[in-house]
Amino acid sequence: MSSKQDIVIAAKCAPQEGVLADIEKAGLEAVELYLSEGILKDVCAVIETCRKFSLRYALHAPTDGLSLEGLKALAAAVNAEVIVFHDIYWDDEWPRIIESLSGLKARICIENTPGVHEPVKFMRRYSFGRCLDIEHVQMEAAGFFEEAFISVMREASHIHLTGYTFGSEQWHTHIHHAPEHNRHVLDLLAGVGYRGMVVSEARLSLQTLEEFKALNAFAQDWKRS
Repeated sequence: MSSKQDIVIAAKCAPQEGVLADIEKAGLEAVELYLSEGILKDVCAVIETCRKFSLRYALHAPTDGLSLEGLKALAAAVNAEVIVFHDIYWDDEWPRIIESLSGLKARICIENTPGVHEPVKFMRRYSFGRCLDIEHVQMEAAGFFEEAFISVMREASHIHLTGYTFGSEQWHTHIHHAPEHNRHVLDLLAGVGYRGMVVSEARLSLQTLEEFKALNAFAQDWKRS
């Protein structure tokens, strides 16, 4: 079992100065950056923006291309802890990705986009970590089946969590939008020894100072409970 203090509730956003400022002002300590090929075309500007804040960073690799040079430069500059990939590349592209990102401290993690077991082949072949997206797995499994989920929680290196519960319409809302459910999820994660970020993946309209303050208040209340 891990301490609740080992779990860091993080936000997610594009590397925009105003949103990052709100995340820091709200008292959160970590963020996962949404990235695209377009964003990484001016990686120097992105680095300059991110270095203005004393945040811990994870990166979500672009889903519209590789952009490996820019991705590596950003990861090194912000001391990224995790780089999340979707399974969108051909088998012969992964060795190039691994070689291009060598030397970074960041753990490469594969997100369960199509299915909860999809990352296993990458974990076995390349020693990648599992990014467990709990919204995705609830949609896949048509519910939250605690006994089945415990095993994949134990293997997780990085977590995506939202306010979604099966049957609701709270896709990509902050985790405090389903407080009872997500307190239970966080308790389960602590119980299996998870240590790392739990990223609250919220849509753009919910990336506001008020929402980030509510997210941090939820996180602090859970840690005290």
